[in-house]
Amino acid sequence: MKTAGAMRFSATMLLLNLVRPAPAQVLSAPAAMQRLLRAAARNELRFQAARNRYTYRRDFSFYELSNLQHERGGFYRTITDITYTRQGKPIRKRVSEINALKFLRLDSGDRYDIRHILPLVLTPARLQFYFCRYAGRETIQLRDARGRPAGRLAAERFRISPLQIWPKQRYFHGSVWIDPRTRGLVKISGRPVPDYLVRRDGSNWQHLFGHFTTWFRLQDGRWWFPAYSAGQDWLGFVRSGAIEVKEVVRYTRYQEFVVRHRIQMLPPG
Repeated sequence: MKTAGAMRFSATMLLLNLVRPAPAQVLSAPAAMQRLLRAAARNELRFQAARNRYTYRRDFSFYELSNLQHERGGFYRTITDITYTRQGKPIRKRVSEINALKFLRLDSGDRYDIRHILPLVLTPARLQFYFCRYAGRETIQLRDARGRPAGRLAAERFRISPLQIWPKQRYFHGSVWIDPRTRGLVKISGRPVPDYLVRRDGSNWQHLFGHFTTWFRLQDGRWWFPAYSAGQDWLGFVRSGAIEVKEVVRYTRYQEFVVRHRIQMLPPG
C-alpha cells in the first residue's frame, strides 16, 4: 500500500533468494520433529501441485480502520475466480471490485502478493533459507473460509526465521503448525521481513508489512489448502503517522479441474 503516492503496505510472505544458502538449521528439536518438518516440506510440493488442479474463488478485503487522529478510513474489496482453459492454463476473472480507500492505495506489488505470496508454501527449496526451532505441541482452533471455528487439532509448532536477510529479498518470520498425521501445514502466523525504504522519483517509498494468520482446510481428505487469512496491525508510516489496517482473504468454491478431451471418429477411407 502507498500513502500520498509514496508508501506501500503488503501482506507478502516469502520470496526466494537467488543465492543458494546452507540447509535449514533445525534447532532444539527431537529427531522425530526434524523428520516431521522435512516430511511436511516435501508434502508441500504435492499440495502445491494439487492446488494448481483446482478452481476456486478468492475474496480479498482491506480496511483502513483508523489513524492517530481517530479518523475512519475506507476499504477495498475484490472478488476473483480462478479457472482454467481446456489446455489447463489458469485464468483470473475479476467478479467485482470496490475501491473506497482514503489513506492508502494498492499497487501492482500488492496485487501480485495477494495472488501468489500470501499463503506460505514451505517447500524444501524454501525451507533451507530458515532457522527452525521446535516449540512443542499445541491444540489449535481451525477456521473455515468465513473465519468461523471449524474444529480443533493437535499440531506441532515450529518457529522459523531467516538464516540471513539479503537486500531486496523478503522472508517470513513467525510460526508454522504441522499436523503430525497428514504432515501438512495447517496454520501459519507471523509477518514478512524486512520493512524497508526505497528512494524513487524524488520520494521515499516506505514498505511496511503487518502481522497476519492463515488457516488451512483439508480438501477432499487429501490436501491442505488455504481457507482463511486475516491480519490487523498498526503500520507506522513516517509522513502520515500510524494507520491501523485489517485485511481478510477468503478462499472458497474449491473444485478439481478435469480436462475433458473430445475424440471424433472419422469414417474409414
